[in-house]
Amino acid sequence: MNSSSEKTEFATQTSHEVGRVGVYFSLQDNLELVKLAEELGYESVWAAEGQGKTTFGKVERWAAHTNSIKLATEIVNIFSRTPATTAQAAATLDAHSSGRAILGLGVAHPGVVEEFHGTDFEQPLARMDEYIKLIRCYLRGEPGEFTGTFYSPTRTEFWNAFEPERESIPIYNGALGPANVRLTGQYADGWLPNLYPQSQFEQALEWLETGAARSGRVASDIDVAMYVLTAVHEDVAVARRAASEHVAYYLREIPGYYDRVAIESGFKDDVTAVRKASKLESGAEQLSDEFLDRLAIIGTPETARKELDDLRDSGVDLPIVRPPARTDRVWAERTLNTFARK
Repeated sequence: MNSSSEKTEFATQTSHEVGRVGVYFSLQDNLELVKLAEELGYESVWAAEGQGKTTFGKVERWAAHTNSIKLATEIVNIFSRTPATTAQAAATLDAHSSGRAILGLGVAHPGVVEEFHGTDFEQPLARMDEYIKLIRCYLRGEPGEFTGTFYSPTRTEFWNAFEPERESIPIYNGALGPANVRLTGQYADGWLPNLYPQSQFEQALEWLETGAARSGRVASDIDVAMYVLTAVHEDVAVARRAASEHVAYYLREIPGYYDRVAIESGFKDDVTAVRKASKLESGAEQLSDEFLDRLAIIGTPETARKELDDLRDSGVDLPIVRPPARTDRVWAERTLNTFARK
């Protein structure tokens, strides 16, 4: 994983140049938006899965209609597929896109793993450790057995009829807590933080450094690719409303994750108020401007571009911009045009 040749290859894919930007379309599967993102110079486009269309199904379709933009999964949860299945899907996407695949993984949360997939949400970090190792074995085509806690295949190579486009596909981890961020630093190529207040993000970079040191690396070897909630509108009040409803949804519907990070950053009152509200919209009204401004970029296009530059200066290598949830195509196009590189 850390050989000089692999390091050189990865560096060409994720050099920390000023101006890198990706875009996240969440659950949308809009090919025209993907093509527009490529035309506007976006480095990568990220597709979610959750309980909707499969992320691999979407990015496979996008691969057939694009030429240069990188195609990333966000996120493939590690409970619903075996490492072999995920390695096959990632290697197939990489072949069909001429080496443009990025594999975003995550432990997800009990709401998806237990309620939708019907499997136990147990030992997520130990599973992630093993999962990443096994995927790398399959991609490298290493023959022989693998003895693990969760998976013990007797063969870790594809049939001779299928030779992967690359022996190493960049693997990013959607980590939030300290142990998971340290694991990211130790094993992954990139880190995908989401809705991270700035004060907590600074501490998390220390966790990333600790994990990187375990494998003889430094934090700068890991691509910090943050999902950035961006609410761009000439009417700042409209922008703030859209951002607040987005954040309120995450705090109400996914307990134990984003709320924990917010509380640890000193915003317990905001979390409590959102939870106590009778509905999402009224909960959104309880969020303080201070909290929202720590989580999101809100304002006019000119202001938003300046704030994204400031975010890069704080340690984010690849900002992955996204419009607020439940907004329409007009919002998505405005977001794309605001942060375009061309």
